Amino acid sequence: MKNTCIKAYHEMEERYARLVLAYHNNEQRKTICDTVSIVIDEKEIVPTVTVTPGKNFGGEYSIEFHDDYDKESGAFFEELIKKLDIGHCEI
Repeated sequence: MKNTCIKAYHEMEERYARLVLAYHNNEQRKTICDTVSIVIDEKEIVPTVTVTPGKNFGGEYSIEFHDDYDKESGAFFEELIKKLDIGHCEI
């Protein structure tokens, strides 16, 4: 079953890439945080990560790559989405 609770939004422009994961509770936030840490360890690259709390324990988890000359963000985002079992990513 695909994770329909966490919403994913992707932006890309030249050497910049960003994936925003919208979560709805602390459990989802922790799952995203733990999974991002796993993918960082696997890929051995460290993107810019920002967590923006919202209302009622929800918020957004933003992962950004600046000056992504080698296009490492694509493989990173694909692995992250796969591990989180997100079935669809908005553009």
